[in-house]
Amino acid sequence: MSERAGFQDAGMDTLGRVLAEASSDFVCLTTTRGEPFYLNPAGQRLIGLGDGKPIADITLRELYIDDSWAELRDVAVPEVNRSGSWEGRSRLRNVHSGEPIEVQTKLFRVRSEGGGRSSCLMFFHRLVDRQARLEQTLAETEGRKRAILESSLDPIITIDHKGIITEFNKAAEQTFGHPREKVLGTKPSEVLFPPGAGTGRQQDRIDRYLQAGEGSLLGRRVEVIAVRGNGESFDAEMAMTLSQEQGAPVLTFFIRDISRRKKAEQEQARYAAELERSNRELEMFAYVASHDLQEPLRKIRAFCDRLQANCAGKLDDTGADCLQRILSAASRMQALIDGLLSLSRVTTQGHEFVAVDLAQIAREVLSDLEVQIEQSGGRVELGHLPTIQADPLQMRQLLQNLIANGLKFHKPEEPPVVKVGGRFAHGRHDRGNAPPAADEQCKIIIEDNGIGFEQRHQERIFGIFQRLHPRDVFEGVGIGLALCRKIAERHGGCIAAYGSPGHGARFEIVLPAMHGPVSREN
Repeated sequence: MSERAGFQDAGMDTLGRVLAEASSDFVCLTTTRGEPFYLNPAGQRLIGLGDGKPIADITLRELYIDDSWAELRDVAVPEVNRSGSWEGRSRLRNVHSGEPIEVQTKLFRVRSEGGGRSSCLMFFHRLVDRQARLEQTLAETEGRKRAILESSLDPIITIDHKGIITEFNKAAEQTFGHPREKVLGTKPSEVLFPPGAGTGRQQDRIDRYLQAGEGSLLGRRVEVIAVRGNGESFDAEMAMTLSQEQGAPVLTFFIRDISRRKKAEQEQARYAAELERSNRELEMFAYVASHDLQEPLRKIRAFCDRLQANCAGKLDDTGADCLQRILSAASRMQALIDGLLSLSRVTTQGHEFVAVDLAQIAREVLSDLEVQIEQSGGRVELGHLPTIQADPLQMRQLLQNLIANGLKFHKPEEPPVVKVGGRFAHGRHDRGNAPPAADEQCKIIIEDNGIGFEQRHQERIFGIFQRLHPRDVFEGVGIGLALCRKIAERHGGCIAAYGSPGHGARFEIVLPAMHGPVSREN
């Protein structure tokens, strides 16, 4: 069928065809199923159909970019069949290069009044000129900007080249307590900052940014004092960006109300100071109390020793038993006092942190525990231990207490085996031959095959004077593990215990590897 015949078959008269062929816009006729049967010369030129290929050999889908085709198929055509017309934007496709062509689209349903087709669809496209595209892009950009401004949880304020506020979003209204209409057209110093000398400096800084592009603080967050509409001052964090609009500089403030954070920080600092003071007082009390108890305790033990030496034969069984009980209680009291003194001295008499070879410390501890190891019939297996920054005496106390515990709390029928090892969180292969980094941590693990404990007691065993077993079964006063925790915390680390009844215990100590320069690593 010729294009002329197709045009007439659609019910269009000769005048309509002449107008369509003379038009500089794209005009295409299709069946209601979207099958093209007429395309005017302007349309053929627009899509590059100049090689004689009949329009009937091209599908409508070939003429459009995918998303435009989907919109026409799913939205436009159903709307035309329902209401008779549709208008919007589309993107045609050049059939040779595939280049997209942006057009303004109108779609009509054409009904035949003669003996031709009952109806057809007319696609009318007009090229979108560059100015229109720019205006649309500008409008879309402005819309996105407005959406960002209004959805921001923090105040955003824009100031033009004259220093006048031109933008004040909803978050700014809520934070400062001023309606947008009242603030627009004013200067920041008039409504946002408290009156005084500081306000003038703030305004001068803003003026310098605008006039000279001076921006040492641009992009950085600085803390300022701002003021609400009710006159209440508050702490704020502010960042500024400098941009250009229509050739003139524009400043944008991004402000965050940090008054709650500041208040929380101040409260935290106050609590920390009070806690530190309280801890110092407790440590001093423990030191003084335990030190002052030494003298009366020495007298008790001295007189008991004198009674035992001079009057033992004159005492009956009851008297001798009472004297023995006093001596035993005095010995326990001495152990408790010594434990309190050791605990208080962790912070009051701690030594400077230096490079400590933990492997060497562990070997010295084993030498000191040689008798206990022989009496228990057990053994201690030393693995790798690194060099860290620490108090050497306290590292010795830490290892000795934990290894001694592993030897003491063993099963009657099984000799104790205590394993000691340590490693950095990042191994040597991660660091090469470099020393540990400032944020490196060392984990020391001491585990045994002893009687263990129920995991629900993992915190209790670190308490002062806390015991899980009677004194007649396992001796001790319950200070050793409390001392270990105190030492770990003094070094900025922590200690944790894991175990189960009959399956041994494992202690993990995590300590910073450095508190200053480290000369070498073991």
